Amino acid sequence: MLGVIAVVFSALVSVWAYTTYQSFARNLRAAKASGIPYIITPVYLFNTAWLLLHRPMMRQLCKLPQSWTFPWLDVLTTEWGWVQRYELFRKLGTDTFLTVAPGTPGTILWTADATVISQITTRRNDFPKPIHMYRSVDIFGKNVVSTEGQVWRHHRKVVSPPFTEKNNHLVWSESLVQAQDMLKSWLGSGDNRQQTVVTVGDDAMRLSLHVISRAGFGVQLQWPGIGESSKMKTETEQKTSDDKNSADERDGGHTLNYTDALQALLHNLLWVMLLPRFLLNNLPIKRIQTARESYVEWGKYMNEMLQLKKAEFASGKETEGLDLMGALVKGAGITPEPLTESPSLEKGIQPSQVTLTEQEILGNSFVFILAGHETAANSIHFSLIYLASNPSAQRRLQADLDTIFHGRPISKWDYERDLPKLFSGMAGAVLNEELRLIPPVVNIPKSTLPDSPQSLVLDGKKCTVPSNVLVNLVTTAAHRNPNYWPTGPPSQSEDPSAPNDLEEFKPERWFKDQKAQVPNPAHDTNGMPKPAAESDDLNVNTAADTSAAHFQPPRGAYVPFSEGYRACIGRRFAQVEILVVLAVVFSQYSVELAVDEWASDAEVETMDARERTAVWQKAKRRTAEKMRGLESIITLQMRREKVGLRVVRRGGERFGAV
Repeated sequence: MLGVIAVVFSALVSVWAYTTYQSFARNLRAAKASGIPYIITPVYLFNTAWLLLHRPMMRQLCKLPQSWTFPWLDVLTTEWGWVQRYELFRKLGTDTFLTVAPGTPGTILWTADATVISQITTRRNDFPKPIHMYRSVDIFGKNVVSTEGQVWRHHRKVVSPPFTEKNNHLVWSESLVQAQDMLKSWLGSGDNRQQTVVTVGDDAMRLSLHVISRAGFGVQLQWPGIGESSKMKTETEQKTSDDKNSADERDGGHTLNYTDALQALLHNLLWVMLLPRFLLNNLPIKRIQTARESYVEWGKYMNEMLQLKKAEFASGKETEGLDLMGALVKGAGITPEPLTESPSLEKGIQPSQVTLTEQEILGNSFVFILAGHETAANSIHFSLIYLASNPSAQRRLQADLDTIFHGRPISKWDYERDLPKLFSGMAGAVLNEELRLIPPVVNIPKSTLPDSPQSLVLDGKKCTVPSNVLVNLVTTAAHRNPNYWPTGPPSQSEDPSAPNDLEEFKPERWFKDQKAQVPNPAHDTNGMPKPAAESDDLNVNTAADTSAAHFQPPRGAYVPFSEGYRACIGRRFAQVEILVVLAVVFSQYSVELAVDEWASDAEVETMDARERTAVWQKAKRRTAEKMRGLESIITLQMRREKVGLRVVRRGGERFGAV
């Protein structure tokens, strides 16, 4: 019996070895014929076994001499694009290369070349999304992120109508309210609480969650401990807010309120995405039970909102402003007019092509909440840290805000008058620079289809991307590629050995006159790029991500929201929210790095300018180390560390001489 088992085992090993060799030989032949530089790696990066074991394996492999492992070892961690950034491309002397390993697909194309990125993003059918990598966001149903081809076109037509410039007014007004409430939570009602805030990342998440809930779904949420907003609410909004934001007055059948359910779901999202439903429902582990409860509870809330919206449309009632749930319900055919009178039918679209299932409505709602609040929250969080670490940039921002608002109270700020100035001024430059350094995702995945190799022009030469290849557009490297960006020598206080200053936070690089005290005193009142839609019926906005008053990188060099047809549909939503928060905070306050780890408040008070600078430099170095340790699940976040910040009234800075 043991002999039979040994024979069977040997046969299986032989078959595995043969198929592995065959797949590797096939991939290597295609790489050699492609004309693209390539690296041979012993394992495919996204091999399931490697993903599970790569951390302990990497610890052992890193002990080998570098002459044995360079460059293949550098590309065998999923976070290498963040850790290496442009450095590996610089060492290899190429901005585009293949990694070739056994398996199917086995080959990955990596690029930091703007011209290659532009070619790939504009050829949607040739380089589609690898939708198998997005199955994890289908936990409530298929959606605009996780689909391709005609199915994606169908979702895109349904979800795009609310994302118009006029509907960003609501984003503006809600962001003003939420930013002020966040400041109150930090400073207290007397505006004089002096304490280190270590929850900036969590609070930015809360703020963005409140904005997307209100602007996208009509759910108006309040900050804990802060009284009801003075803003008027519709009857529906008042009921939704009261029911879903109170831990003590939950809806019947709920065990969590709306906010707690969603925050717990997002915090435990990985378990919900990866575990089969049987295990999620039955494993007796507290964290997994919390994940299951939040998944069920938030699904219930969204379904209740869906049924409420369906009833509104059936009765002929429609909500003004940005209404994502309403747009999804309308796309599902739940409209006051008979289906035969639908505008979609007038365009020749059949009923089966314009409807969404309830699961797809919930799936798109979840994706809007997830992407719509994580991206903005991360940018707010990191912008505050970068500005606290760079007081000179912070002072330039404050000077620019002074020229925009002239001391006007926030209640007198105006979307049409003030937003273009923010976008084209220092606030816009801060946002652009933060997204250049920390884009939402490290890699934007594309692919080639089986039996469908694709041509690319690489450094003026026609090359061929093999079929069935994963393509990664490495945003963190493209954003640091010195071929496309204004550069200078590295600062002595940063890394004097660096080849340039592209690792540094310098918002002024976005201005033609980088030395001006107020970067754009005239302020282009047309600073917001005008929406520019493609000629088809998808309403894809091809306007620039940045103001015409700023430096304009070549297409493909700056892709925080991707490019082309699959660019982020809610990018303007996020930009408006982030700019408002920066304006509210820095028009009145300064943000400083906390130095609690090295000195108490009493000790800081007794220090002279030199001593304060020295202790602040320690905080800056520690902050830079923490920023290097960002990690991804969906987006790049600071998951293991926290940076303490102090928010003080302008003029009350402790480190103003830095």
